[in-house]
Amino acid sequence: MDNGKSGGGQRRMETTTDLVLKLPAPPQKPIASSPVLITEEQDVFARCEVAIENLKVAFWAAGKALEIIRDGRLYRAEHTSFDDYVDKRWAMSRGQADKLIRMWPIAQALFESMESESNDPTRIRVIRLNQAVIWELVPVAEGFDLEAATAVYKTTVEADEGPVTAEVVKGVVKGVAKTLAKGQEIDQEALTSAVRAALDRVAAKKEAGTKKPQSAAKPKIAPVPTLPWDSPDALNRILRQHMSEENRRTLGKLLISD
Repeated sequence: MDNGKSGGGQRRMETTTDLVLKLPAPPQKPIASSPVLITEEQDVFARCEVAIENLKVAFWAAGKALEIIRDGRLYRAEHTSFDDYVDKRWAMSRGQADKLIRMWPIAQALFESMESESNDPTRIRVIRLNQAVIWELVPVAEGFDLEAATAVYKTTVEADEGPVTAEVVKGVVKGVAKTLAKGQEIDQEALTSAVRAALDRVAAKKEAGTKKPQSAAKPKIAPVPTLPWDSPDALNRILRQHMSEENRRTLGKLLISD
């Protein structure tokens, strides 16, 4: 009987792999044809979305787990150091591990800041966070605090109608640095103004980069030289200089036949 334990008396936790293996095989066709999902479909849909969400928050979960393992030295039973652990266990460099550790608090802070705002239209855009975007917020979180990083991102989302990409956030972070002060309450009005100014600069830079370069000027075609038909001697010299004797004879025959 499966008691949920593995060797050594340790409880075996369900993994993401277990979740995937429990998903049913893709159906050949929909189970039902009604506009509203039946109970069975609702259950499968919910489990599929959990699997997809795992992909979106995997870096956050991994970073938090790595910090817990590192600070608690939970690797010590089988590994001599944290570096050895991430390398041997996960084929990960210490730099990769440190990057994940630096990012997870920002992701968690953003998700927690939206928990009580389920009706906020910007919520879904926060849920679309990815590693590249979070990484651009690290300088704000470490140079100021998590509250500042959260405020910068949410203000950017509210001010920009387009997708909030890593490139956009990087430009905003660079533009709002002077507006933030460590340990001081955030001036939302000043932050909003700085974010909008930064977004304008990012948009202008992007527009300048997408403009089609002006087509290169067409090379000038040298005029075709005019033969000196009125000067037989000059014409004879040119023909002798540029044409073989055989070609001159052929030309003469053509002219006579015409």
